[in-house]
Amino acid sequence: MASPGDAEGITISMGELSVEAATSSANGGGDVAAVDQDNVWEDVSDSHGHASTLDREWIHRQNQFQKMGYRDGITQGQKDSAQEGFNAGFRQSVNAGYKWGLVRGVARCISFKN
Repeated sequence: MASPGDAEGITISMGELSVEAATSSANGGGDVAAVDQDNVWEDVSDSHGHASTLDREWIHRQNQFQKMGYRDGITQGQKDSAQEGFNAGFRQSVNAGYKWGLVRGVARCISFKN
């Protein structure tokens, strides 16, 4: 378990870090490449071309997922429709099939007795 002294040590360490960072940048000895990289990233996100690229990509993804959803919906609708048709046809044909089976069975029995 952490003691109250640990929290003070962390606070002091963080204070030392911020003091060291301030002195190195004040002396001009900071990393110029790191500063340049930060500016490069900021410029890209603020440029007009970057926004239009993101807009085009957003529209493309939106259309892509809309097509995928439409296709999935059509496929699912076809499956549901086919199942409903099968169920209705099965209900209609059960009685006729049962009667036809009885007729064949009786006819077969009669043919064996003769």
